[in-house]
Amino acid sequence: MKCLRRRLGEGEEMRQNMSPFSLPGFISIDCGYTTTPKYTDDRTGITYVSDDGFTDSGLIHSVNREENMQPDVALRYSTVRSFPNGTRNCYTLQSLTPGGKYYVRAAFGYGNYDALGMPPTFDLYLGVNYWTTVSIINSSTAYIFEIVAVSPANYLQVCFVNKGLGTPFISGLDLRSLQENLYPYSTATQSLVLLSFFRDTVGFGPNRYHFGTDYRHIRYPNDTYDRIWQKYEDVPTWTILSDTINGIVNNSPNDTYGAPSAVMRSVSTPVNASTMDLWWSSDSSMNVDANTKFLVVLYFAELETLREDAFREFSVILDNNITLVSAFRPEQMLTTVFTGIVQGTGSHAISLVATPNSKPPLISAMEIYLMRPLNGSATYAGDAIAMMTIQTNYSIKRNWEGDPCSPVAFAWDGLNCTYNTSGSSRIIALYLSSNGLNGEIVPSFGQLASLQHLDLSHNNLSGSIPNFLGQLTSLTFLDLSSNNLSGPIPTSLLQKSQDGLLTLRTDNNPDLCTNPASCDPIPNQKNRILKIIIPTIIGIIIVVLLVAFTIRYIHKRKKETGN
Repeated sequence: MKCLRRRLGEGEEMRQNMSPFSLPGFISIDCGYTTTPKYTDDRTGITYVSDDGFTDSGLIHSVNREENMQPDVALRYSTVRSFPNGTRNCYTLQSLTPGGKYYVRAAFGYGNYDALGMPPTFDLYLGVNYWTTVSIINSSTAYIFEIVAVSPANYLQVCFVNKGLGTPFISGLDLRSLQENLYPYSTATQSLVLLSFFRDTVGFGPNRYHFGTDYRHIRYPNDTYDRIWQKYEDVPTWTILSDTINGIVNNSPNDTYGAPSAVMRSVSTPVNASTMDLWWSSDSSMNVDANTKFLVVLYFAELETLREDAFREFSVILDNNITLVSAFRPEQMLTTVFTGIVQGTGSHAISLVATPNSKPPLISAMEIYLMRPLNGSATYAGDAIAMMTIQTNYSIKRNWEGDPCSPVAFAWDGLNCTYNTSGSSRIIALYLSSNGLNGEIVPSFGQLASLQHLDLSHNNLSGSIPNFLGQLTSLTFLDLSSNNLSGPIPTSLLQKSQDGLLTLRTDNNPDLCTNPASCDPIPNQKNRILKIIIPTIIGIIIVVLLVAFTIRYIHKRKKETGN
């Protein structure tokens, strides 16, 4: 038992062990960690990597974990990345499946890393949608926030928004891929935010509980999705029943929540009572109101072999007026899940009420989620990817973090977007004058299909003007003046300019040919060939003439000598 408990403990020290392997569908980031590119928890097999490559903003700080954090917190709480500059800063998690379902976990341990003794409050966003507010109350406590969401593109962004209440920071960030059928209430238009708040016995933590065993946490490898199930508080009038044969508690064929057997192999039940009551309340930091809806997920399994004359039967009731099931008899070693939706702020109740002559009710596990609508209109994926590529190619800093167009309050400087309530935002103008751009005009500009205005003037751009700019059908203004561009101007751009469809500016590019005929490579090539051939022919003629003259002279001398 002690060995198993040590293996499952989430907060214990991890031994650094380099491993080239990572788990499919797992991204595990230790924010601010720089000692090695990655390390592996040899008890779980999870590989944690540094955040290099996931963000290019922020500052790295060390945390005195032993002195400033609660005992047994994980290694990732030894460092943080803070974001003192800009309103919004983001991590980008890439190589995802568009439309795929993911579980994202963000971890925060302040630990007085800045020696200011001022724990901050800031907003957390998933992409363009508000996730929750991170309000650090206790500087030594680890705060964990989780969300289940569908990725609209092949990447997800986790963003931190400065509210003027302290500098945002983060200790760790995880992403886990979920099967498509799991958590069906998580859709393209709605996410599930796991409730997180304080309880006396567990401190701050997510509202995902198991109701048995002495293990503080159950997670990977016992949960293949690495959900963290924490032990529910001890209730004096309850007792714990455990599976005594170490069997497997199976999920039903139509199961859509995937509870691990390790969680389901123990339950809580009242000692001498026919009811079990659990209370919970919404977290005020999550911006809830009377219309906010919560999803309650309850897990049950029978672990006892009951006598023939005994039975366990009970009803599951929410807020004293919503009956999820009546006269329910849990099946032995088989998980049954009931879900219910409640609404509004304040306190909520879960009641398990046994029928007459029944054994007391039981419960195995519980999750409570806030059902968060996804109302934000993200930038069209093709435009967003093009802009991120442009940013990377030219090392543009500015406020270019997160989604280019949304939310409107955080839109990137130098962009104009069109906002469609029924679809994605599109980029229609891009102003990058005097931004120190170097190199050639990259193809990503040609992927901004709705672009109307493009200003790249007063930079150090070189090379030729690419033909793809002439293929932007919506483009009406193009300023390439004051660069180092060379070669001809594409005919398509000149034609649009002559037809009055495009304002084209190309002055102050010394090596640029404004007249296509003057830079026609074919005449130039002919000239170069002629310059080589003509002198060669002349040289040959001179040699032939000299040889002929010499032969004639010798022949003439022979005749004169003979006479």
